[in-house]
Amino acid sequence: MKNYRENKMNLAKKLSAVLLIIVTTITFQACGSDGTHSDEHKNEASQKKEYWTCTMHPQIVSDKPGVCPICQMELIKKVVDETPAEITDKDMAEMVTLGGNKQVLANVSLYEVKEEKLYKEFTAYSYLDFVEQNRKTISARFNGRIEKLFVDKTGDIVSKGEPLFEIYSPDLVQAQNEYLIALDNSLRASNIIEAQNTDGNSTPLLKAAKKKLELFGLTQNQISELGRSRDIQFTLTYYSPINGTVIEKKAQEGMYVSEGTAIYEIADLSTLWNISEVYEDNLGDIKIGNTVKLHLKAYPGEKFNGKVTFIYPVVNQQTRTVKVRSEFASRSGKLKPQMYGETTYQINKGNGLLVPADAVLFTGKRTVVWAKAGDGMFEARNVKVGEKFGSKYQILSGLNEGDQIAATGGFLIDSESQLKSGMPSGHQHGGSTAPAKTNPENQSEHKNH
Repeated sequence: MKNYRENKMNLAKKLSAVLLIIVTTITFQACGSDGTHSDEHKNEASQKKEYWTCTMHPQIVSDKPGVCPICQMELIKKVVDETPAEITDKDMAEMVTLGGNKQVLANVSLYEVKEEKLYKEFTAYSYLDFVEQNRKTISARFNGRIEKLFVDKTGDIVSKGEPLFEIYSPDLVQAQNEYLIALDNSLRASNIIEAQNTDGNSTPLLKAAKKKLELFGLTQNQISELGRSRDIQFTLTYYSPINGTVIEKKAQEGMYVSEGTAIYEIADLSTLWNISEVYEDNLGDIKIGNTVKLHLKAYPGEKFNGKVTFIYPVVNQQTRTVKVRSEFASRSGKLKPQMYGETTYQINKGNGLLVPADAVLFTGKRTVVWAKAGDGMFEARNVKVGEKFGSKYQILSGLNEGDQIAATGGFLIDSESQLKSGMPSGHQHGGSTAPAKTNPENQSEHKNH
């Protein structure tokens, strides 16, 4: 009987030991050898932590669904993403985590920052005009009558030295006679050869008579021919002083003219001025010698090249523009005065870092670009912005070549940052990675509501 009791007690002890081992094993497997089971549950719970907020009033935060007490809009459900172990809380202060689905919904596209040519281009309305020094007015230099017009049509092209018209005048006859009398007196007083070949021995009277003929429009050949032939001409043939095109013919044959009457307007159209109206904002980019391109409606698809020659010194008070003059060579007479067109100014300022304009957020106090900091992570970078070149801004500081930034969707990332930080308004970046703490008053309001 005693042995029976001992055996029974031994058997009970063995069963207790086996049961203890089984319970210990199960507990160890459930918790894990390193005791991380509770941490995993905590992280999972933190990862799945949910709250509700208003998109229009992010300061409204609730732990359950409802409506905003301010605008009566349905609250939006938010989920706190898991924080990577390698990122500290301090690093997370300026970061926002977006999963793959969120990036798609926010239409976030990445852009790699790189050095590009700082090329700027802008256009200005313009018109073509005559080159002032290449336009001449041919007028009568004495009273007389137009006997013949050698160039009798507007638009005729004339060459320098080509006869334009023939004019009769008693003043011209008298001037020739005075010259011959002075020439005879000079020849009597000196050697004939010296008088003909040297002005140094000419008398003051002869010099004055010759100068008068020159002022009347006689050429040196005509004066020399008069001295040799001693034949006074009753009419004078006037020759063109320039190459050009007759812009306007103002006289007819048989017409009496007085001194100063305009007979022709002649202009050299091989080169024209292009006058453009440039806004003062772009004036600092224009320098004399810059290459410009001209587009004309008369020749679509064709470009004419020219150079800036002058910047006018006065700003138009009404239009806030400044006239800029450039010169263009006319190709086979294609360019004509008073044609309207558009002038394109091309400015090259070397190389620099450029980012899309949509990637830059101007908050008023600072300028922000959202840069990729890891897988699905974005951080706010304060940048200094320079000029705008086309659809891109130059970055002077804050980014490096090779950085990846949010080219689109930056505003939505910024809004996510506001919601995460619980900031009421404005583009204030940064804050804790955890959701904003629930305001007891707000909770009460939602519950009462």
